Amino acid sequence: MKMMLLFSLITIAFLLTGCKHRTGRVPEAVLQAFETIFPDASHVEWAEHLSVYMADFYHDGHEKHAQFDSTDTWLRTRTKMSIYEVPVPVIEAAREYSNRIIDDVYLFEQSNGAAAYYMVEYKQDTPFSTKQINILANGTILSAF
Repeated sequence: MKMMLLFSLITIAFLLTGCKHRTGRVPEAVLQAFETIFPDASHVEWAEHLSVYMADFYHDGHEKHAQFDSTDTWLRTRTKMSIYEVPVPVIEAAREYSNRIIDDVYLFEQSNGAAAYYMVEYKQDTPFSTKQINILANGTILSAF
């Protein structure tokens, strides 16, 4: 009985903390802006944090994450990329920076006029040893951590 109660409480806690907002709670203006920018998006899941609406979805064969403010303004998009789709200067700069194996590459596009950049994540040598580097398409390193 105690195990059943504990299991029920854990399940309820998980559901409450893991819930994402359904489209009914996303402002219509945000939904319209999203559909204008990503008309063929599929498997869309919404979440909201501090008046920023975030959509996780698939579009043009890629896993994406887009952010909008509450007034329907697109803020930025993160696109998971295959290493084979990334410009050669980005890969060259990433390999020159570190001899670690490249794990994931994401393209970040922003509405603030900043140039798009790639975030390269390297495989970990040990737990908590994540390394990543931000690189412009021409191979210029912006930052590394």
